[in-house]
Amino acid sequence: MNKGNNAVPEPERRAFLKGAGLSVAALLVGGLSFERYVVPKDRGIPVMDNYPLAILEDPQGNPITVANVEQYAVSSTATSANILVFNYPLQDEPTFLIAIKGVKITTPEDSIVPTSGFAPVSPSSKAPMTGVIYDPVNDISIIALSGICQHLGCVPPFLDYHPGKSIPFEAQLVGYKTNGTGVFEWPTNGLIYCKCHGSQYNPVWGGSNLYNNGAAPSPANHSLPQIMLATNNSPDSSNFTSSYIFAYGINSKNAVIRTHLQYPGGQTYGPQVKKENLTGGTAIPTSTQSIPSTIYTYKDTPSNIETGAPSSFDVNQVNGSVVLYKTVVVSNSGPWKGNFHRLP
Repeated sequence: MNKGNNAVPEPERRAFLKGAGLSVAALLVGGLSFERYVVPKDRGIPVMDNYPLAILEDPQGNPITVANVEQYAVSSTATSANILVFNYPLQDEPTFLIAIKGVKITTPEDSIVPTSGFAPVSPSSKAPMTGVIYDPVNDISIIALSGICQHLGCVPPFLDYHPGKSIPFEAQLVGYKTNGTGVFEWPTNGLIYCKCHGSQYNPVWGGSNLYNNGAAPSPANHSLPQIMLATNNSPDSSNFTSSYIFAYGINSKNAVIRTHLQYPGGQTYGPQVKKENLTGGTAIPTSTQSIPSTIYTYKDTPSNIETGAPSSFDVNQVNGSVVLYKTVVVSNSGPWKGNFHRLP
């Protein structure tokens, strides 16, 4: 039989098959020893000690202001919403940036988080939730939540935010309605809905956003981790909307980001969560912008506003100095249009 010029000689073919068979047998018998040849040595080692302080920028490299994000704010009557995404705390880890008009996102309590039905969280006199940007003049909340589904890790655009009048087709299939019957209605301010398997998250509930009050339960077991946001001007100042926006950590009450659950020795909750979230990836790039002398964030305490030097927020430092990182916000349309899967 003519085997052609590129045919593998028979002795070499047999040697290859024999070697392959031995490799499979070795893998079956001693898979753990095989792992050390294919798993990086730095697996389980964080790329930095603390969460990065990162300034949010547009695709042209300009710092993003509160006013810039408020242009994308949606109300309960909105029929669509732009998807805004940035990487945090590491590269290739999408995070939603959501602005909701007419809502002050506060720390949920048993008394205001419904246990059944579709009713949204009632307005509260409490301070806005820690790590949420709230503009009291325009009544707009800006919140950042992990864009990686806590079920099996689906990302935008399969996981995306649908406001009050924008119920996705997949959610209608499982029984959600918008006809005013009061039975399995889409929540007033909508949900973050995963089209992969139907996980649901209510951004109005802040860091405790897992939603199981609708037509079908969420297959996810944990809320989307909340990324903490701050500004370089006080929320009660006259120039607040011109403030730059910074990410400075993850809500300590949240579970580990879904993509990090694979690492050995990790925890879903607990002191190792920060280590897990900073492991197995690449650090976001550093910024050439000036590090703010002071940053401000709302705090759900009697003092309402937490302020201080960036170092007081326990962000990453190198040789005792705070490092400013940057992360680019892209959208599915508009001036910040970009590719979610190739964020700068």
